[in-house]
Amino acid sequence: MYKQFLIVIILIATLKSVRGQDNQNPKWNTWATWGDQNNGTYRNPILPADYSDLDCIRVGDDYYAISSTFQYSPGIIILHSKDLVNWTIKSHAVPDITQISSEMNWDRMNRYGTGILALLPPL
Repeated sequence: MYKQFLIVIILIATLKSVRGQDNQNPKWNTWATWGDQNNGTYRNPILPADYSDLDCIRVGDDYYAISSTFQYSPGIIILHSKDLVNWTIKSHAVPDITQISSEMNWDRMNRYGTGILALLPPL
């Protein structure tokens, strides 16, 4: 009996959280607004961009996220948020990825498949 009661409570909580978001699913890039709606709600996508390999950590009351940028300079974007909804770009970890290797330059771009590790000197 307890297990069934617990399942019902979980279902109710899930339905309430899903109903709290906008159930309209617009096609990609056709939404008028995204993220914080300035009324206590938010709409997906929070970040309407392609942040690949996004990693997020919390430090006190702040959240920081980084994203790999592969062949693009500046590289490895650093984002900041207080609420996981409103994000700002704080900086980039690598101002110019050609500083890692000249092979990362746009005229070569032959290290994308093998990755940055192939460019690092052996230990």
